Amino acid sequence: MHQLLNIKDNLQIDITPLVGSISWRSNINELGQQLTFDIAFNDDRYFPMNPVDLGSLIILNNQDEILRAIVVSEQRNGRGRIEYSCFDYAFYLNKSKAVYQFNKVTGKKAIETILNDFNVPIGNIVSIPTVINKIYREQAVSEIIKDILDIAKKATGMKYRMEMRQGKLYIEKQEDLMIKGTFQLASNIQPYDITNALSSPSRKRSIEEMKNSVQVVFNNHVIEDKRKEELIQQYGLLQEVTSIDKNDKAKARNLADKILKDLGKVFEENSVEIMGDDQVRAGRTMKIKEPITGMIGKYLINDVNHTVKNGIHKMQLGLGVI
Repeated sequence: MHQLLNIKDNLQIDITPLVGSISWRSNINELGQQLTFDIAFNDDRYFPMNPVDLGSLIILNNQDEILRAIVVSEQRNGRGRIEYSCFDYAFYLNKSKAVYQFNKVTGKKAIETILNDFNVPIGNIVSIPTVINKIYREQAVSEIIKDILDIAKKATGMKYRMEMRQGKLYIEKQEDLMIKGTFQLASNIQPYDITNALSSPSRKRSIEEMKNSVQVVFNNHVIEDKRKEELIQQYGLLQEVTSIDKNDKAKARNLADKILKDLGKVFEENSVEIMGDDQVRAGRTMKIKEPITGMIGKYLINDVNHTVKNGIHKMQLGLGVI
């Protein structure tokens, strides 16, 4: 059962009995998760006092902690329910700007420096060996971190994902974030795979972003050329060109292979409605089998909206191909 705790001035209060519905969302293009909920209000003297206020720490639990977030806005409408919007600690990285100059430091070291400066606890950051030489001026901290990861991706082809968990920031390889969602109707009933009960499936396929040929360039010379001939024959030539510096020259073939693997495909924008699982977050991957629209295989979760109402947990997922 999902539970909401309000923590203010070192006092923890379970506000679950006052809460109507709970929603939380994440998007692959955003750092952090958003939590919203509404709480009963009545000015009768015997009605329980509402302890939630701006700046309160809210923890969402379901046996294990799912999300901890800070209340950033409150909406009151007469004697109606009070609506709250909260963001996890990534909120501070999204709203703060900074100036940094990195000279010959690894991506991991650069990100650790930023997080330590902003007192953001680090859960785990995988090795990011790409060397960073760049100046950032008055940019949002989250954008600086995302840019460093983008530089690393372009240099190595490796995709990284950022997540806040229990108040700590984790940066891990996307390939390590595969999940299998389950749903359990009651404690005495065996959990079942949530993908067996999909509803409202929607699937859009497109070759607009496809690249079936990749050239890697150093000093204006093509040093690696990779192609997917079967896609070129089927859809025509769609070429990508990327430049590298001398530090990454030895990785040119590997980089071309990874870019071609990433872009040499038919892109999809899919959505489904499904029973809820707390593990499901944007940036993670899961297997889907939906025969009506033809969604079969491993998919990247681009965005997810969780809703818990009357004890029933549901999700709306936006899915892309890997």
